[in-house]
Amino acid sequence: MSEPKTNIPKFASFRPKATTPAVPEEAKAERSSKRQHNHRSHTGNDATHDRHHKKSHHERCRSESTERISLHEASLEASQFQPKSESQGVFEVDRKGDEKNLVYGSIHRYSVPPFHRFGAGRVLGAPKDTKIDRDYGDEKGIVLSNWRGLRSGFREKYVFSKAERERPRLLRIRPQVEAEEPKGSDADFVFLQHPGGKKRKRSEQSAADSSGSDHDERDYRSIYGRVNSKDQPPGDGIEYATESSSSGSEAGRTMKVDASIRQKNITLSRKVEEAPHEVEAWIALIEHQDALIRSQNDRHRVTNAEIRSAADIKIHMYEKALGNARSLEDRERLLIGLMKEGEKIWEVKDQSERWEQISKENIDSLLLWTSYLNFKQTTFSTFRHEDIKEVFTKRIKSLSEAALVPGTTSTASLYHQQIYLLLRFTLYLRESGYSELAVSIWQGLLEINCFSPNSILSQAEAMKKFGAFWESEVPRIGEESALGWRHFVENGDASEAPDVLVNGEEDTIKNKSLFKTWAVAERLRMRGSRTPARTMDDVAEDDPFRVILFSDIEEFLIQLPFQSQDLRHLLLEGLLLFCRLPAVCETENAKKWSGDVFVNGYLLEDDMSWIREEYFSTTQGESVDYDLMDLLNVPVPNVTISPEELLGSNFSSGKQRWKDKYAGEDNGPISYRWIRNTLKQLTDVYSTEHIAEYYLAFEFLNEPATIKKVSKSVLKRNPTKLRLYNLYALIEWSRGNKDVARGVFSAALNLRGSLSEVDWNKDSIVLWRSWIWASLKERDNNAALQHLLSIADGTPNGDVSVTPAALLRARQYLVSNRDYLISSGSLRSAVVHAECLVLLEYLAGSSGKETKSTGQGDISLALDTCTSFSQTLVSRDLTHCTSHEVFLQFAARLLFHNARIGPFRPALIREHLTRFLNLFPQNTMFLSLYTWNEARLRVDNRVRTILLNTVLITENDTLTSRLFAIQYEIRHGTIHSARSAFEHALSSPATKYSAGLWRFYIIYCNETPQFHAQAKDVWYRAIRACPWAKELYLIGFEKMSDMLPFSELKSIWRIMGEKELRVHVDLEERFEDMAELESTTREQRRLEHR
Repeated sequence: MSEPKTNIPKFASFRPKATTPAVPEEAKAERSSKRQHNHRSHTGNDATHDRHHKKSHHERCRSESTERISLHEASLEASQFQPKSESQGVFEVDRKGDEKNLVYGSIHRYSVPPFHRFGAGRVLGAPKDTKIDRDYGDEKGIVLSNWRGLRSGFREKYVFSKAERERPRLLRIRPQVEAEEPKGSDADFVFLQHPGGKKRKRSEQSAADSSGSDHDERDYRSIYGRVNSKDQPPGDGIEYATESSSSGSEAGRTMKVDASIRQKNITLSRKVEEAPHEVEAWIALIEHQDALIRSQNDRHRVTNAEIRSAADIKIHMYEKALGNARSLEDRERLLIGLMKEGEKIWEVKDQSERWEQISKENIDSLLLWTSYLNFKQTTFSTFRHEDIKEVFTKRIKSLSEAALVPGTTSTASLYHQQIYLLLRFTLYLRESGYSELAVSIWQGLLEINCFSPNSILSQAEAMKKFGAFWESEVPRIGEESALGWRHFVENGDASEAPDVLVNGEEDTIKNKSLFKTWAVAERLRMRGSRTPARTMDDVAEDDPFRVILFSDIEEFLIQLPFQSQDLRHLLLEGLLLFCRLPAVCETENAKKWSGDVFVNGYLLEDDMSWIREEYFSTTQGESVDYDLMDLLNVPVPNVTISPEELLGSNFSSGKQRWKDKYAGEDNGPISYRWIRNTLKQLTDVYSTEHIAEYYLAFEFLNEPATIKKVSKSVLKRNPTKLRLYNLYALIEWSRGNKDVARGVFSAALNLRGSLSEVDWNKDSIVLWRSWIWASLKERDNNAALQHLLSIADGTPNGDVSVTPAALLRARQYLVSNRDYLISSGSLRSAVVHAECLVLLEYLAGSSGKETKSTGQGDISLALDTCTSFSQTLVSRDLTHCTSHEVFLQFAARLLFHNARIGPFRPALIREHLTRFLNLFPQNTMFLSLYTWNEARLRVDNRVRTILLNTVLITENDTLTSRLFAIQYEIRHGTIHSARSAFEHALSSPATKYSAGLWRFYIIYCNETPQFHAQAKDVWYRAIRACPWAKELYLIGFEKMSDMLPFSELKSIWRIMGEKELRVHVDLEERFEDMAELESTTREQRRLEHR
């Protein structure tokens, strides 16, 4: 009786093999020898196969009979020669799948035929440099890795790498052992192995032990194979803990490291439900989603799919939170976060539509509007110059109309926004090539607000009169012989006509190096087009942008309230930023603007030779005789300006002359003569202490030969301005005329009768502080102390005796005035009194805590006084005000002075500078001094630590800090660490759209031979990130014309036209001539070959 046939699972694609006649033994032997030969030839390729798989395959094959193998091979060989019909398809489609998936939850293991891997880990259809990574795979899937990257050092080779990748497993003492031998109270440790475990024999184990560990045993016939010895730890007294004490499942053996993360998510979700209007709770919950993604494994690389999925979840949370937002500030935070996540999953078109909707719905938010503008300006695919100009124009017009509405309560805020937008718009115009319009707008703003007629005019009447002034083409502010709009209204057209402008040198473009010579010619035209032309000037007739009419600037002119001097001061700060000059930044708005990457433009327009000298020169730090002052110089400083920084007499800013930064007077982004004339005319007509002080400093740095004459002229017009006397005395002291400076200090301090008591108390202390500090720098401690003791009397006294009574009197005077000025709101004057008190403690103190030489003072007592006053400012909620930063800069200068003249303890400097950096992490003065202090102690790299943990974190990140980090790596690291600093800076949200930083990176790649190959890629990335910056196009044509084919350079040149950037020298006719010449040459060669 025959046995019943068993049902064998079959797939839809299964086709039974055709029966074939027996194959002769000779043919089998021949094929067998061929297979052996082929196997030997592939032995080297199979060296990386999985050995465990080979072993199991070998055992399975060994259990089969020889006859079955031979029959299987014979049928296989026969099937190779089985003829196929032409109609038979190459692929089979299985729509049903394996039915055993429903039975076993996976494929039927016994149905899988014996096989071996081929291809050394490569996968069919995958890239050639991709292989299976055996370290990360498991039974249910494989991981593909780039073998080139693994071979270059990414793959870990140390012995514990695999152990680190495994998730930790929690151990516990076996319950049986714990019950048999309870822990003694006198034991100071716990046995991980039962003390009697080694003596017990397996036969002595109880039945309860056996039954209790049934889950550890596995039947030899189990489909899962033999039990793995690693399923339980070695030793009788411990076992792997399960997820719960009542569960004996295999899945519970791994310790859940993400339990606390999930619990935190539950807690945050509960907070949101309890207080849905609390935005901080929503933000915390949304940010926690990133931790949930990485909770499974810290070493897990988040995939793009996971990023998109998390972004989708966050967007849903943001939209839910927006429904509960109550204030504009809350909506701003949530909408910015929403759009940040939207960048990960939305198309550019969708993002643009969403931004437009947000800007319309939140018309009062400058932050949201500027974020929308940033998106429009930096999106390469949709960027067009005229589109961005229209966005600016609409916003400025709407703000102007809102400011003129009677009864508006936020008028000052609206004017602040307008000044910022005009500053950014004019910088955008100039960087796109439209410098004439940008300068014209500033001329109009300054004429209307600083040179307006004395009579009060309505808005319409003022615009009408100013239009007549502009169209008359008389000299305007910044031009030679300009007298201003006021003079024109009062006296008519009495000014001399300016000199007629003519075109510069002819363009010298060579076809052999077309784009390089074009860039040179384009720069020459740009240099001649920095200021607007007039209708009578001999300029290019086909250039409509050279002559600026009143209608071109009318919609950008704003008239500030006549009584608001603060707004005019802010406007002048904007002018300085537009001219790439360091702004005084006495207001919080100006300080914020100087940190905006779309405003500061650091290194975008600086001369390349100056950049090389400042950043790439490494001989400075190597020279023993190199001055410490110069060693601490920072090319792009970020400090709050005081008179010392204004003159460039400190290591924080250096003496950055215009001619040095721009390789001469006539090579800057703005005409040097125009800037000098503007400052002079503002000082003469619109005379304020701030602008006059700045004009003197500018003249001292750039025209030192005429500074004495200029200073006397300014002081003659302002005989009672003590700050101007103070600056002139510092100028003479810096020039080496110390007797003249002492005379200026003394004369100014004798003007008490000419000033009000309020003005005297506010400004006279500045003179005392400067005189004391100048004497201290000359190491004349006695003179400095005498000046300190004379402050209470108000007049200099060189014969004052240093007595305890005199010291007490001076100390009480400084403390009482400092506290009074803080309470009355005169914070700057209070800080100066506090500085004098610190100097008094430094010169008169004797705590003996620090070692000191003869010329040094009591630095420990002085710093304690600094700390005490700083804590007072913090307690009054003045932590981040500019006056606090100025005071800490003074403390840093005192530390610097003390270190230069005698012994010092590095730990003391480190302690205080660390505190300063925690308060003001963007201050380059603190960073440079900290770096100098740590450069001598190379035990561990504290500079990189404080940069990564304090300075460059998201909330403190700024362009000046990134440039400092790059400079540090160039000087103290390797070329690879420097390049990494560049890449980190350009991936940071705070600096990735800095056109100047991109230009710096291109220069660095060209200056470093090892990175020449990457220069092209960096150039392309720069243009994509900053499509409006014409300078980035030009530097690429100048530096990489020899590296790129003509067709690519031609395409990039045409992109400038597509983006509507200003191009002075057109190349289209040359392209046509070259194409025609090439065609003619090709035809001649064809005829010659005939």
